[in-house]
Amino acid sequence: MAFTIFTFVAFTVLVAVISYVKTKGDDQTTADGYFLAGRGLPGFVIAGSLLLTNLSAE
Repeated sequence: MAFTIFTFVAFTVLVAVISYVKTKGDDQTTADGYFLAGRGLPGFVIAGSLLLTNLSAE
């Protein structure tokens, strides 16, 4: 049980650190920067996100 908790916490911290490092220089003060990731995402990523969001709501 302790190993499971430790693994969960370690993975969560790892994801938080990677997310912080990747996004610390992003400009999120405009709508393009906040909602569209600075227009840096390819179309299939946006389409996949919309598709999987709708599927998970069913």
